[in-house]
Amino acid sequence: MDNPDDAVMTLAREAGPIPSLGEDEVPQWLDFPAVVADLADDGVSAPEPFVEGLRTVVEEAADRGLDLKVVYTEAPAAVYTDARDVATFLNEEYGGTILVRTPAFIGSSSDTIPRHQLEAGQDAAWEEFDPVASAAVFAHKITAPTPPWGAVTAVTLVLALVAMVAFAIVLRRRAH
Repeated sequence: MDNPDDAVMTLAREAGPIPSLGEDEVPQWLDFPAVVADLADDGVSAPEPFVEGLRTVVEEAADRGLDLKVVYTEAPAAVYTDARDVATFLNEEYGGTILVRTPAFIGSSSDTIPRHQLEAGQDAAWEEFDPVASAAVFAHKITAPTPPWGAVTAVTLVLALVAMVAFAIVLRRRAH
């Protein structure tokens, strides 16, 4: 660490994301106790017109092995990290995977799905304005099978090695 910025960056990487809400602080823009109680019932907390559709998304996710809980609120979050912070707080309460959608932001947290996969799901879900469609896209994106990149890499390396050996043999034969 040659300069002070290196120490700051190292600490930032080790600390992980910094919540916009303090410890044990509930968001002022959301009726947090009501959301907690609502999720306990069926894994969905949303205004009535969206509840049935979101229940279906949660059930379909469960069929694919994903313990998903969805919060949709029309309350305005102050900053983009608020939705993620709420998801993180709810994840401590319920476990599994939590998706929080507001009109302006999407956040998620999971104790089983890696952050990069959650972010990919959020990015895909953001394209959908409808909260039910958005939650469905998120659930499908994070449960979609991915190529076995380890095997693909291994096969590519073996083929490259075979090609290099064959090339070396051809060059040797031409030289003699």
